[in-house]
Amino acid sequence: MDGLCLKMTIHPFCDKFGLATVAIQVQDLLNYTTIDPMVQRKLSAGQRRKISNYLQERELDRVFFGPVTLSLREVSSLAKTDKGLFLRPGSKLSILDGQHRILALGYVNEQLLKEVRSHEKKAAALKIKQRRLPDSEEVKQELEQMEGLVEQIERRRLELVESELAVQIYIGLSEEEEKQLFGDINSKVQLVSKELGHSFDSIDPLNLVIQQVVDHNVFLKAAGVERRANLTSYNKNFTSFSWLYSAATMLFTGKMQPSYEMARKIRQDPSAYIEILHQYFSTLLPLMPEQPGLPQYSTASRAMQESIALYAHGHLFKDGKYTKNWTSCLSVFDGFDWSHENEQLIERFGTLDNGKLNLIHEKSLRKHGKLVQLFRELHGEPVDAGDEASTA
Repeated sequence: MDGLCLKMTIHPFCDKFGLATVAIQVQDLLNYTTIDPMVQRKLSAGQRRKISNYLQERELDRVFFGPVTLSLREVSSLAKTDKGLFLRPGSKLSILDGQHRILALGYVNEQLLKEVRSHEKKAAALKIKQRRLPDSEEVKQELEQMEGLVEQIERRRLELVESELAVQIYIGLSEEEEKQLFGDINSKVQLVSKELGHSFDSIDPLNLVIQQVVDHNVFLKAAGVERRANLTSYNKNFTSFSWLYSAATMLFTGKMQPSYEMARKIRQDPSAYIEILHQYFSTLLPLMPEQPGLPQYSTASRAMQESIALYAHGHLFKDGKYTKNWTSCLSVFDGFDWSHENEQLIERFGTLDNGKLNLIHEKSLRKHGKLVQLFRELHGEPVDAGDEASTA
């Protein structure tokens, strides 16, 4: 029989409804689910993008998301056969909880398909080229690599859509009852802090690098790393896991957001990136105050910490290659005035009502650009008028 086979047992629920738990493949969820805007909240493109990035940047072949909650209003949509229950063709399960996860999986599937087709076109062009140059070893190797890449991406796509998610299906609910259930599910959601995520997430390779450095770098341990969500004005710790994540991203890439390329490089040689962070903090922290996390120092500012990493990035890699003795650029901080009375910083950023430098962190890199420009000037590097704008 056509349709979706559901190998499940329906249990009575509240004497009126049915409830079943079953594993369903991602591909079937994409084909047999729908979103009722009268029941669901408005789709958040940002939330879907975050989940998609999580799946893409970590190159996940299998997913282990939490259970998805669905609703089947019409019991007549189910047909019973010798093989079990079937959802009739054309029937849809309404998503009560998990819309962003399902849509993100669909988006990643589409992106991988596009990537496969793009590489298939390149492989086809290489086959034509090989016919013209049958003796070219270079063309032969390039074609083999391209075909291998196509196979690798397609295999990953298939493994992803063939993953199974745990699904709870409520049967016989009305629209109003679905709304109530949706509210009950989401009324007491408590988000996990970023610090816990960075502390324990071992899927992201950058987290593994940071965890290693936090555990073993004597200078960073002495300065203090906060494991809670925020650094308050009463906190003496120098930084936090989320701040370290941002600073390390800027040090390795020169950009605010981590990339798939960065994750891939770290996976290839994590020890190299661990060593880079050790070199960075072992050189920088001795040039800072003894307790750099104290609020009377600009070192306690997230903008300052990220800007130093952004400045160091320009010396760490040249033309994409690691530079020996790159930490010599940090010598500009030997004797640097880290207080809020630093005239050079006051001139560039001004002060707040409490007399401290206006180094409040912003989503843009405007302040970072000004700080990097200052560090380059102190290092004796040529700085063009457009450098600040290009950095930001």
